[in-house]
Amino acid sequence: MVFRWSKDDGMDGVAVGVAVAACAVAALVVGRRVRSRKRWKRVVGVLKELEESCETTVGRLRQVVDAMAVEMHAGLASEGGSKLKMLLTFVDNLPSG
Repeated sequence: MVFRWSKDDGMDGVAVGVAVAACAVAALVVGRRVRSRKRWKRVVGVLKELEESCETTVGRLRQVVDAMAVEMHAGLASEGGSKLKMLLTFVDNLPSG
């Protein structure tokens, strides 16, 4: 059995209505995705800006390491010789268990 659409049965109006509804839904979905991507791009931009403003150069990190090493040595050399509190300790025997 072959079913054929004819203008007389009124189904053309239903098909057009369904097509219009499908296009409207597709337009809504696409619109939401576009807005979502725009928001995401803004978020990525803010994060990149934050990353750049918080960036610490390798030279600055080396200065921090060097200053900390100096403070540690000064703290171990004499009591009160550094702002960094250090305890001079040593191990007599290794654990046996």
